[in-house]
Amino acid sequence: MKKFHLSFISGILACAFYLIFTLLAYLRYPLPYSPTNNWLSDLGNPVLNPGGAPIYNLGVILTAVLMMLFFLGLGIWEIDNHKMHKVMLHLTQGFGIVGCLAMLLSAIYSIDQFNIHAFWSTSLYILLSTAFIFSAAMLRYHPGVPRWLLVLGISTAVLVLMSSFFQQIYPLEWITVILFMGYILLLAISSQTA
Repeated sequence: MKKFHLSFISGILACAFYLIFTLLAYLRYPLPYSPTNNWLSDLGNPVLNPGGAPIYNLGVILTAVLMMLFFLGLGIWEIDNHKMHKVMLHLTQGFGIVGCLAMLLSAIYSIDQFNIHAFWSTSLYILLSTAFIFSAAMLRYHPGVPRWLLVLGISTAVLVLMSSFFQQIYPLEWITVILFMGYILLLAISSQTA
């Protein structure tokens, strides 16, 4: 029986949990809701979504914890005797884990506490985009990584970073989160063959 790696399991579970908990929170949202008029965080607003906010925020917390495990598990990509690769790997893991901590705090301080929520949301976007850039730099040293995955990682990082500066453009956040989850999922799947 084939052994599943930590980054494979945690990456897939992080994406699945986020999608499931988001859908469950959306189904309880009592007002009109769309990607053109709402942030995803609106699902976690206990004032606007009293029945769904605890579900959404729990989903974000679980996703953050699973993603911390995902970043820790990226050690599977380590190349022996390659100093620069190890530096890139550790930077990816460090920025990723701190970004996940910011994600967790953005759920604890939900959007009804706007200023502190905005701080943690912006922090998570900046930190995770930095982790994605370092992950692409790390993966370029590995011969088994398809180049399109590196392009996706850098593109996702740029979009994540842009969305932190253009927060009033609701669809940009949605596109960013879709790419973000897609990159995590593809990297998790690729980790199984590393």
